[in-house]
Amino acid sequence: MSKDTLNSHLPNKIIYLIKNNLKLLVTLLIVIAVILFGSIYYKNLYKSKVIKLSNNYTKSSILFKQNKIIESKILLEDIIKAEHKFYSVLALYFLIDNSVEPDSKKIITYFDQILDITSIDKESLNLIRIKKAIYILDKKKDDEQLIITTLNPVINSKSVWRNIAITLISDYFFSKDQKEKANEYIKLLNNTSVR
Repeated sequence: MSKDTLNSHLPNKIIYLIKNNLKLLVTLLIVIAVILFGSIYYKNLYKSKVIKLSNNYTKSSILFKQNKIIESKILLEDIIKAEHKFYSVLALYFLIDNSVEPDSKKIITYFDQILDITSIDKESLNLIRIKKAIYILDKKKDDEQLIITTLNPVINSKSVWRNIAITLISDYFFSKDQKEKANEYIKLLNNTSVR
């Protein structure tokens, strides 16, 4: 076969393939278009959600400064429920730092909601656990089991926050005059520094 004959048959073969597989090609193009437009829609939806959370956080702090505590609290609780890895945590800390929510049980529930957010990285979650334990130590000193349950995931990990968690719980036991328990945790701390 000469090159001219091959070149004249090639367009015919391509047209033949397209005609025979037209449904498949159209379906493939539709699927690609749906995926493309879906991802663009999702990104825009996420971006608008973040903007709304940002605006609500700003609005809540303004309301707080205007002494409209209840309105501020409602916005902050909504932000926590939105389960955003940045703004939900920020809203919780605002509630605590400004004593917007006096009920310690609610604050602990908010901590638990934050700890369930899957988009937060492990080290940040460990830091939040430590902050939760500090909050519990400040508000509910007698809840030993809750303190242990909160700090155990950090203590039993290779987290950068591990030593702080161990120190925190051993200091707690020393303050309760439970030296044996405190010394058990100090041994963990000493084993960590040997590694």
